[in-house]
Amino acid sequence: MPQVEANGLSFHVQVIRHDDGTESGAHRPPVVMLHGLVIDNLSSWFYTIAHPLALSSDVHLFDLRGHGRSEMPPTGYSVACNVDDLVALLDLWGIDEPVHLFGNSFGGVVALAFAHRHPERVASLFLIEAHFAVEGWAEHMAGSLALAAFGLDEDAVQEWMATNPDRKLTRVARRSERFLMETSLIDDLKAEQPIGFLPQIGCPVHAMYGSESDILHLARELETQLPDCRLEIVEGTTHSLLTERSELVRERALEWIGAFTTAPVGA
Repeated sequence: MPQVEANGLSFHVQVIRHDDGTESGAHRPPVVMLHGLVIDNLSSWFYTIAHPLALSSDVHLFDLRGHGRSEMPPTGYSVACNVDDLVALLDLWGIDEPVHLFGNSFGGVVALAFAHRHPERVASLFLIEAHFAVEGWAEHMAGSLALAAFGLDEDAVQEWMATNPDRKLTRVARRSERFLMETSLIDDLKAEQPIGFLPQIGCPVHAMYGSESDILHLARELETQLPDCRLEIVEGTTHSLLTERSELVRERALEWIGAFTTAPVGA
């Protein structure tokens, strides 16, 4: 369980680099993957597309602050704080070339904000069901999380967690409860303001959304506002696109990164 110190916190990280045995000498682009909120963590990438991508790329994963096995501070869950964490981790990993950011759900929020603040450090964005702050988004997200926190506090849920033999599931539920009820996460998200910087993001973007997603309206806005965006709507899938169609996402991700992987001159 690799733990590193960055931006004043302890982070659980994984760096995956597989040797495909070809010794092609091709450039291995750095990839960083950002996951979604609360019950999500780096495992959603680790068990879907991280390893196939690591045959041709150096893949970096980490649990966002408060998530998974990373430290859970009482405050500091704004998008800006998460961007600062990513800056610190890139510096720690010694990555000084532009990276390919993969963002799932809330990870898309962080990826877009990072690309705006540090355009020189981003080669491309690969977004799956990406959220971003439009008018009313912060209140909606905060309200949804507050409702989830209320549900976890109900007597029936507490009784189930006390008696359920699945220790791993119960541990996740307990941690989610603490995250929602004992940190500033909900208040920090509620304070986020609508963004207006999408037209300023110049790197290429591949965005995937499910046709049954509850945030499909964001897909069209993303396509309209980003200067270089390739949008794909996947029929019959929801906001859980990454897990529902992981094979398709993996295929698209390999195609995307493959376009940036070049063999050295003379190879």
